[in-house]
Amino acid sequence: MYNEEKKIITDIQRKKELDRNLPLFADKVYTADFEYACHKFTLNYFTVKEMLADKDIADDPYIYECIMGINKLTGAYVVGDAAACTEEDRALINEMRDRVTRKMKVLTSYTDAFELYEYILNRKEYDFPENENPDFEEEFANFDADSFAAEIFNFIFSDNDSVTVNAKIQSMIGQLPFRMTKNKFYDILGQTLTIYNGLEKGSVNEFAETVSGTALLSLPEGFETEYTDLFDALNVLKTADYSNLNYEDYRQLMTVLDGSADFINDVVSDYMMIMELINDLYAMMLSCSVRDYLSDGCKRAIKVIAGIHEAITEDKEITADTYDLLMSVEGLQEEAGEHKLMLESAVYDISTSYTADVTRLGLEEIYRTIDTLDKLLSGSLFADIENISIYDTMPSDSEYIISVKDKLVDEFGKLFSENKMTFNRAVMAKILSNIPVFFNSQQEIKDYIEYSLNHCSNRSEIKASYIVIKQIMES
Repeated sequence: MYNEEKKIITDIQRKKELDRNLPLFADKVYTADFEYACHKFTLNYFTVKEMLADKDIADDPYIYECIMGINKLTGAYVVGDAAACTEEDRALINEMRDRVTRKMKVLTSYTDAFELYEYILNRKEYDFPENENPDFEEEFANFDADSFAAEIFNFIFSDNDSVTVNAKIQSMIGQLPFRMTKNKFYDILGQTLTIYNGLEKGSVNEFAETVSGTALLSLPEGFETEYTDLFDALNVLKTADYSNLNYEDYRQLMTVLDGSADFINDVVSDYMMIMELINDLYAMMLSCSVRDYLSDGCKRAIKVIAGIHEAITEDKEITADTYDLLMSVEGLQEEAGEHKLMLESAVYDISTSYTADVTRLGLEEIYRTIDTLDKLLSGSLFADIENISIYDTMPSDSEYIISVKDKLVDEFGKLFSENKMTFNRAVMAKILSNIPVFFNSQQEIKDYIEYSLNHCSNRSEIKASYIVIKQIMES
């Protein structure tokens, strides 16, 4: 299978007939990418039509606007016979992609924010007799910190796989009672940053941005305006007095938190699917010049898309014929993925090793498009397809690492000075549960677990940690 493509790749590697094989290879990549995108798009497009029919779309007007924009471009570039992507339509789909990305950044920040208050409220839950469960109280009556610490330690190291062990450590750090000084927290940030010494500055910056975003040290554009209900809900949680919380206040705050979380989950789920549709459609728009060379399976998928497009455009049900065709393309996405993967392994080598010949043959734009297609179909939904910073590719050194740490420490210092210990502990716990493991030995891990459990005098916090950790260990 794919013998022709393999021969083309081999011939290029042998510098054989490059004038013929370089453009031919590009055509094969375009075709494979179009077909892979087409099969992925078909299933998600069908799902969106079902969501429209069931009125099961999250309460965000731009989601519907996006669907209609996708539908319009689908009519021209997938169902229609457009042979090249116009600058106007490329600008349109770029704007859709950029706006969805901006919205997702806002929603991610709200997710981080509400998780901090979820952490706080979970540790207040057992302050109130109304939340007590007799069966649990009977079980917890025999709680022993040292025995539980040993149980956690054994759970963490019950696997030999280091990735699994590290994931378990992170999950435990996020749930154990948090007992750590700010200076120790800063030291851990510095230790973690040293891991990136010598790596690209972009990697260091990405880590710092993740930490900063998780702690809400920096907020994305539109945070206050995109979702005013979420902004108002967050202010309710921010201004609550967690030191003097009564049961009624606790319940009201949990209602605000749960309602906000439900909304975010619905909107994020829809936007994830929308972004996948945009990426796949964008890929087909960029590679639509190969429409005459598609496989029979892909042509059937296009007929399915045509049926769905008509149903969305005319606001009617999908026909039985379209359903039958949909069943006939099941499983073809996996085949198309294998085909794409086979070519993808050669794309980088050919693109970087034959730049002079690509330029000589006037194929620069075609090979730039191949790079864009690779990003669109990479699985990283929000990958930047336009901008590559040369500065970000430069290696970091100790001086740069220290400057990044100092900036973070200054920002955290300001944040901690403006908030109470309850909030600050939530921030530090969340950060430490999301960064690479910072312990140097198993003994350090054991000591940390024991210290956390033995130095927590808040009975409600111990109970909350116990329940969540038990659930993690038993899942």
